[in-house]
Amino acid sequence: MSYKNSMKLFASNFTLVWKQALYMFICFMLFILSIYSTSIPIIDLLREHNIIAEIKMTVETAYKTPSAFALEFGNILKHIINVILSNFGSIWLSLLGFLVLGILLPYILFQMSSYNITSILYQKLTMNMDVPYIQNGFRLLKNSLIYALASIVLNLPFLFIIILLLEIYIAMAYSTITAIIGLVILFALLILFTSIQISFHTYFMSYMVEKDANPFVSYAKGLINVLKRFWKILSQSVILCLTIIFINGLIALFTFFSGLFITIPATFVLLSIYYLVVYFNMKGDRYYLADNMIFNPIKYQVKQDTFVGTEIPEEVKATELTTVVMKKKRNSKKTKTNKK
Repeated sequence: MSYKNSMKLFASNFTLVWKQALYMFICFMLFILSIYSTSIPIIDLLREHNIIAEIKMTVETAYKTPSAFALEFGNILKHIINVILSNFGSIWLSLLGFLVLGILLPYILFQMSSYNITSILYQKLTMNMDVPYIQNGFRLLKNSLIYALASIVLNLPFLFIIILLLEIYIAMAYSTITAIIGLVILFALLILFTSIQISFHTYFMSYMVEKDANPFVSYAKGLINVLKRFWKILSQSVILCLTIIFINGLIALFTFFSGLFITIPATFVLLSIYYLVVYFNMKGDRYYLADNMIFNPIKYQVKQDTFVGTEIPEEVKATELTTVVMKKKRNSKKTKTNKK
């Protein structure tokens, strides 16, 4: 139900994707300008060792001979790591600049935008209220920065796991067969750990947005609540993760990566919606599924005939009454508009 409702809400709130795309495009241009000067020594070093040409050949291999891509991918990772380690003394300052300006700063700004999107959607789902993107971002500047900095610390274990998996893959990729098998296992494990990471964030960010709470307290509460329903949430998170990978990968493949300017912002919006939907479903809170429809996750969306011979629960009566009133108001507005 969480996956299905998330996709419905994503379709009805797609205008937020364009705002996020513009924000990320501006950030992207600033990153390019800021890291270019610090990256020149690294680029020159990679070009000197023909790694730039190898990267181009690897991309071409993915299109022409996908079976050889795994081995090429492993070999190029080994080559890059060896070159950087052997020349670390001359490029450490450039590496530090690239780490701060090219990785750390973008991560912080993108996580701040993710918090902003979640806040906007929280107000949309709970009060059916449209909030300006920029105005809300400035209002939550402090909270979003705290969230972004805390998420760096909280996501470090997942980063270490990914690095460890890459090191294991590099050690395994010494032939075409082992490279292909290793790449399949690597992708499967990355999907699993990414899905676990998404599952742990479902309660974390939404609780922080709603309660304006400390991020570490929010994460601890999120862990407790998610672990109670871990397998159910993880299953839905895996489906969502596969959906995101499939759409991004397919569009990147057939648009020569230009389509990622839309699909990556869309991923941020979809994840924020999913976090909120799972959060509301876990708490049993109602939320707007559409302008004229409130979804009630308490037990089920029950019908009146379910309670034949018994008294209908108050929460069901309230939900049905609210939905009927909203539909009447909407139909009344349509009638007035048609008369005009």
